[in-house]
Amino acid sequence: MVASDTFTTMVELDVAYAETKTRLLASLGGPDSPGWASPVPATPEWNVLDVVAHVTGLAVDGAAGAMPTDLNLLEQFRDADVVAARDAYADGQVIRRRERSVAEVVGEWDAAEPQFLAQLRGESTGLDALPFGFDVVLVTDLCVHADDVALALGLRPHRDIAASRVALAGYSFGLDYRIRALGLPGLTLRYDGKERAFGDEPDAAVTADRWELLRVLAGRRSRSQISDLDWTGDPEPYLALLPAYGERQHALIEHPEV
Repeated sequence: MVASDTFTTMVELDVAYAETKTRLLASLGGPDSPGWASPVPATPEWNVLDVVAHVTGLAVDGAAGAMPTDLNLLEQFRDADVVAARDAYADGQVIRRRERSVAEVVGEWDAAEPQFLAQLRGESTGLDALPFGFDVVLVTDLCVHADDVALALGLRPHRDIAASRVALAGYSFGLDYRIRALGLPGLTLRYDGKERAFGDEPDAAVTADRWELLRVLAGRRSRSQISDLDWTGDPEPYLALLPAYGERQHALIEHPEV
């Protein structure tokens, strides 16, 4: 899993998670808001309530010390069994809550939050700690889904928040792993006047703003969209590796400056 020690010295993961949760729920309004039924283009099989059910389930399992301990997400780019287990776990969180109301799902999330935040702080007592790296993974997951929901509702995503910095760092760790595992030349990401190199001796570079690169790494862009970014060198070896969860088949057109 993603190494987290470096990130927790820079960002308080519990604070980043709680802030993102608050923003997400505030964007939706009360339980009677029509936004809860809105489809989410980034996750086309889910509506907004399904997305919240998913992150709720993760928080509940995290709070209970019941996260899967054998799910090596670093290998999801080349191991079909990991992908199947990942998807079954994520879908299961949604399916188990399909008959619940908005108030019930949000209430469950709120109830789990204090213990889950304690788990993020490493303060669990009498429970299994989060598997190594899952603290970063869970903050990242919420950050990405919060943007998915904001864009589904026609709202501006939260471009520069603590959780997005955690997410970019976590995805970057995974990208470096994938490049090295396949023995590819290194790749440089350029964004907002910065450069970060992954792997050894970079042979190509891609330039975009930080939020757009985060959406690429989060699997919210198709191969053609990634190829259309500002590249130097040959992009082909990296097009399938940039998305952490595998390639997206259809372009996702988003308008973050609404």
